[in-house]
Parts: sequence; structure tokens; C-alpha cells
Amino acid sequence: SLGVIALNAWLFSAAPLHRFDQMALDQFFRWRPAIKTDSSLVFIEIAEDGFQEIGRWPWPRYYHAVLTHLLNEWGAKAVVFDILFSEVSDPSDDRAFAEALRGPTANYFPVVLGEGEKPAWIHALPEFERQAEGIGHINAFPDPDGVLRRIRPSLESAGERHPHLALRVAFNLLGRELPAPNEPSFPTDAEGNLLINWAGRWTETFQHYSYVDILRSFSAQRDGEEPLIRSEAVRGKVCLVGVTALGHTDTKAVPLEPVYPGLGVNANVINSVLTNQFIKPVSFQTNLTNLIWVGLVTGLLLMALRPVAAFAASLFLGLAWIGAAFGVFSRYSIWISVAHPLLSVLGVFVISVVYIQFVGEREQRHLTKLATQDGLTGLYVISHFRMIMSQTVEAARRQKGPLSVLMMDVDRFKRVNDTYGHAAGDKVLQSVAGILKSSGRE
Repeated sequence: SLGVIALNAWLFSAAPLHRFDQMALDQFFRWRPAIKTDSSLVFIEIAEDGFQEIGRWPWPRYYHAVLTHLLNEWGAKAVVFDILFSEVSDPSDDRAFAEALRGPTANYFPVVLGEGEKPAWIHALPEFERQAEGIGHINAFPDPDGVLRRIRPSLESAGERHPHLALRVAFNLLGRELPAPNEPSFPTDAEGNLLINWAGRWTETFQHYSYVDILRSFSAQRDGEEPLIRSEAVRGKVCLVGVTALGHTDTKAVPLEPVYPGLGVNANVINSVLTNQFIKPVSFQTNLTNLIWVGLVTGLLLMALRPVAAFAASLFLGLAWIGAAFGVFSRYSIWISVAHPLLSVLGVFVISVVYIQFVGEREQRHLTKLATQDGLTGLYVISHFRMIMSQTVEAARRQKGPLSVLMMDVDRFKRVNDTYGHAAGDKVLQSVAGILKSSGRE
């Protein structure tokens, strides 16, 4: 058991085991019911209906100006754009959008760190950013398997540092200062990244509104008609605006589903901060402690069990650990390693079966020796000799071959016992037996 535990501890950072832990985390998200979401978060989606109504992307900024103006009028608390407005478009449209941004609603814009040896920041146009309440990066860094599970709280390049856009928005909404990069006020993993606490599937969490339905409502309101969406839908809300139509947006593979709009990443992170619901990965020391005690308990339990019972007990312990890890995750949002304790259970089971098999064979050989050989001389006892003799005679009869039997006696052996004692007689018998065994074949 101790050897298995030591080997497992040495393999703690092995990629296959880390991948298994990530798969377990993904499954825990799927098993867990949807968590509490902040009702102030709403999506304004640029979806397929928008492309059918307005046409190809990118749309004239006049539409964004109209949307922003309407959200100002309707009393939205904040508008978080997941759209890069980095290029100049029609001057009149840009002026209209910049003018709409001067309204009372707080606006947030993304920045993106480019790629290459000397990556540069890509910003929205200066006239837009000057009206923004804040900016933040939206760079995504999926894990090696392509699944997005975490965000980097901040990024720096060429002396320019930006927090993640979702963190900027959330801390502003709470009226709190963003924590320093090296002093986060939220749980992070060993690399300092924030694990995304996915609230639920895309269509099942947060309120969703269509971008074009908002615009239609604006037109209906202007014409004195009944709007599709009333102002109450966005009053006091944080409106996250972005493209969600498949083929037009950067979708992500996330633990809950393989295709998830990037707009949802911001919503889930903001929700975690506003509701104080974070995924809390335990420390390396805690995972190592779990590995040790699970291995020791398994070793003590399997020590006296036969292989079938040991297999059943190992299976029970493995399932119990998965259940316990999921229970802690579901109730307290604490993520503990699943792979290493399971590997400990499996390793201890294999070693216990091998050990039991080895001990059993050794005991069997010992019992066979006691039953067939004389304890003093090591020669076969009379019962085993008779069995061998019968087999030998039968073999000679079948093969029609000669068979010889040699009978021996130790002359004057009684005199040795009487003169020198039984201990000396035993020595004589052992010496004679040794000569016989060395002179014959096994």
C-alpha cells in the first residue's frame, strides 16, 4: 500500500491523471442541478433571426446606436458588449453610436490580446472607449483537450495589463476594487486561473432576448404600438450583448455542452462574483492527504480478503469516493481530485491480489512438503513413497520397460543411538539422506 501511495504521489502531475480529473469535473457539472443565477443578468442575442432581418455581419453601427439609446431610455443598469468595435465604419454611424454611449447606462467594451511573438492589444475605437465604464480582456484559453474550464483573471503585454471583462463588470457592480493580480479575493487553481462555475446549459440559464426583437420593440413604441418586449424586461438589468448565431461567433466547448457561445462565459463569471458561488479547487497538500488515507484504508480493508471479496470491496470504495467527491462538489462547490484516490484503490487491490496469490501458493507448497516429506531427513514419507511407487510400476508396465528397486538399511544404527544418543542418530540419518538425495535425480 505504501509503495502504491508513493508512486501515486510521484505521478500527481501526470497528464493522463490530470485529464481524468478534468473529465470527472465535467461530469460533475452535468450531474449537478443548475445553480442560483443573478436575475439582473440578461442576454441580448444577435442570433439567426437577426441575420435574416438585417443581413450579413458586421451590421451598420447605426443599429448598435439604436439599441444603446433604447437601453438608456429603458433604464438598463449596464451594457456589456462582446463585440470588438476596433475598425472605423461609416462616420455618421460611428458618431451616432458614440453619442448613444454618453447616456446614463454604464457601458463595457472588450479588448483582445493578439497572437505572435510580440502580441498587441486590440481595442475598440478611442471615441467608444472614452465613454466606457470599463474595459477588459475576453481572451479564452481552453485546456489541451479543447474544453474551456477557466479564465485568466488578468493579462499583461508590453506593460499594459487588463483584467478579464467579466471581473471588471462584476466588481464594478459590487462597488469594489479589483484585487491585485497576485492577491485574488476569489479561489484560483495552482496556476492562478479562475475556474468557471457553469450555472447550467445555454438555453436553460439566464434570460434571453433577441437583438432584433429589442429593435422591433423600439419601433413599435415609437409608433404607439404594443412592443414585443417591455421596458421592464431590461430596467435595472445587466445586458450582455453579443453574437450567438452558429457560424458567426466563436463558440466554445465547455463541460456542459460541446457548443456554447462565448458570450456566456462573461455571464457565468459575473454570476459567480455577484452570487459568491466559486469553484474552489483544493490544494495539492489536501489532495495528497486524501490520496494517502484512501490508500491506507483500502490496504487495511483488503488485507484479509480473498480476491473476489477484495474486488467487491475495491469497487465499493471507488464508487464511494466518486460519490463523496461529487457530494462535496455539488453542495460546497469544492473540487477534489478523483483520479489519484481511485488509482490508489486500484493499485492496492492489484497488489493485495498478487500478495494473496503468492502467500497462498507458498502455504500450499509448505503444506505439501509437510504431507509428503519427513521433517528430519527430507525424504518422502511412506504414504507418498507408495503413491510414487505405484505410478512408477504402472508406467513401467505400460512401457514394458525394466524396473529396479533398491532396498537399503543402516547397519548397527541402534548402537549409535545407544552409545551417542538420539541427537547423534538424527545426524547420521540426515547425512545418509543427504547422500541419497545427492546421488539420485529429483
